[in-house]
Amino acid sequence: MSKVAIVTGATSGIGAAIAKQLVSEDYKVFNFDLRLPETDQFGVTSVACDVSNEAAVQEAYAKVKELAGPAEVLVNNCGLQFMSPIEDFPKEKWDLLIGVLLTGTFLCSKAVFADMKKNGHGRVINISSVHGKLASPFKAAYVAAKHGVLGFAKVMAMEGAEFGITVNTICPGFVDTPLMRTQVKSQMELNNLTEKEVLDQVFLKAQNIKKLTDPSQVADMVSFLVSNKASTITGEAFNISGGWGMGL
Repeated sequence: MSKVAIVTGATSGIGAAIAKQLVSEDYKVFNFDLRLPETDQFGVTSVACDVSNEAAVQEAYAKVKELAGPAEVLVNNCGLQFMSPIEDFPKEKWDLLIGVLLTGTFLCSKAVFADMKKNGHGRVINISSVHGKLASPFKAAYVAAKHGVLGFAKVMAMEGAEFGITVNTICPGFVDTPLMRTQVKSQMELNNLTEKEVLDQVFLKAQNIKKLTDPSQVADMVSFLVSNKASTITGEAFNISGGWGMGL
C-alpha cells in the first residue's frame, strides 16, 4: 500500500511543488483546497475542503481514509494575505486569515493525530513564514496567525514525540510563485521600476541573498523532514529566506 500524504493548498505554488515531490517519492497525495484544479495534477487527488471548518476537514479526511488509508504525512500549507492598518482592519478579514492559517492548521492536525498515534508514526510539516518569527506593518492577522502556528507546532511536537510523530515548521521568505510574480509586475507598473529594482528595493530589501526562493527548495526541505533521516528533528522552525530573519 502506498504511503498517504495530505497537502493543503496544493493546487498551485508551494503546495503544488510539495505535492509533486511527494508523489515522486511514492506517496499517495491528497490536496485539500477550495480552489481545485480542473484535472488532478501529476497523480494528486484533490478534495474540496474549507480547512477552517471542522466538519469539512473531518469529511475530507474520512474520504482520504476510504480511498487510501490513514495519513502518514500532513503538510499544512494553505495560505492567503490581506493588508491594512490595524485601525481599518475588517474583523471579517481577521477571522478569515486566522481561520485558514491558524485554525486550519489546528483542525487538519487534529484530524490526523489519533491515527498517527495509533500507528506509531507520523510527520506533520507546517508551512509558516519568516513572518512567524518577525513582523511587518499592515499584516496584523497574517503575522499573528503565523506566530501562532509556530507555538502550536511545539505543543504538538511534545504531545506526539512518544508516538514516533515529528512536527516541524518551514518559514519561507518570498517564494517565486505565480502570485508573487503578479505582485512584482504590479509594483513595476505602479512605480515605473524594472523587475530587478522591484525585487531588490521592495520585496528582497531585507534579504541578504537577493533572489526569490524556488518552490522546489521548500519541497526539498519537506522531503527531508518527512524522511527517516529527520527522525529526531521535531519542534523546529527552519527559515528558507535568503538570510531574512537570520538568527531567529
